[in-house]
Amino acid sequence: MGSTRTGPRRERIEWIDAARGVALFSMFVAHTAPSGGPAGVLNLTEHLTAALFAALIGVSARLEAGRTGLGPALLRSLWRGAVLVALTLLNVQFGAGVVDILGFLAVVTLLAALLAGLPWMVRAGLAALLMAVAPLLQSTWGAGRLVLSLTQSGLDPALASGIQDLAAGPYYRLPSLLLWALVGSLVLDSLTRGRGGKASRPRALVVCAAGTVVAVVVMVWIRWERGSFLVPYTGEQAEVVFNTALVVAVVAGCAAVVPLLPLGLTRLLAVPGSMTLSLYVAHTAFLGWVARHPGPWQVSGRYDDSWLVLGTLMLGAVMVALLWRTGVRRAPWSAGPIEGVIRAAENLVGGSRRPSSGQ
Repeated sequence: MGSTRTGPRRERIEWIDAARGVALFSMFVAHTAPSGGPAGVLNLTEHLTAALFAALIGVSARLEAGRTGLGPALLRSLWRGAVLVALTLLNVQFGAGVVDILGFLAVVTLLAALLAGLPWMVRAGLAALLMAVAPLLQSTWGAGRLVLSLTQSGLDPALASGIQDLAAGPYYRLPSLLLWALVGSLVLDSLTRGRGGKASRPRALVVCAAGTVVAVVVMVWIRWERGSFLVPYTGEQAEVVFNTALVVAVVAGCAAVVPLLPLGLTRLLAVPGSMTLSLYVAHTAFLGWVARHPGPWQVSGRYDDSWLVLGTLMLGAVMVALLWRTGVRRAPWSAGPIEGVIRAAENLVGGSRRPSSGQ
């Protein structure tokens, strides 16, 4: 079920790349769509994007741990985390009106690698614990108590403040991101059962249906209870559960559906999904350019939300990815400009019988 049509040399798992493509396009919608669309369906991207990126880090960490062992997997995660931090500093220079998640994902990358080799039940227990306590840790009260205890223990106030930002930032929060990374690894295990990324379609359909049912129940309950829908980025319990259910539904849905799609349609998702990091940086640079250059692509002033900007990002991501893959065939550079640099260094680490697929 996890076919590798892009060729055995890279051993890509297409449904995982397609899930990354969903995360990429969901991010474009969340960042630039000027409205919520019919019945507010596009607003779901505000709940899905960060959670799905984190879950796919967990998927990759679990695959890496199985292929290389803990030592090489940790070394590679350190390298990837360092690259993400460097790219965070680069993205700041573009002046785009978006909140960069790469710094948070750098920490998640390392933690996911540390946890990926744990038994399924241990990871499930940690995920359940985080599901229960993450809203408290992420609250202003919880983060304030954390900073107070850290400073009273003699920790530098600036470092304590940085830990607070990780735990209870206004948009992204480490406890919930780590929860979704663990969920990603658990979903992978439930779909593949040691089959190296080859998913069982019946299991994928069942898991997708379960995630969808939970998401709908939470959505209906909140609507009935409050008379309105969930507000994204609050970090409250209902939102954490809803986002988790969305992630489970999308990851399992990709495993179930992607192998049945025509090759051309699969490539529209999987090829951009295989170079999401390069396209993430490119989209940040483009949005920074839009903010500095008034024109018909802007709704008002420096605001970059418009259908024209959204369409340009989506079409541009597909075209750039396909052109790069067509024109650059030599591994590891065929993976993407930034991905090529990462994998060239990873392949020097060793510990695997084959080069890193970057999955």
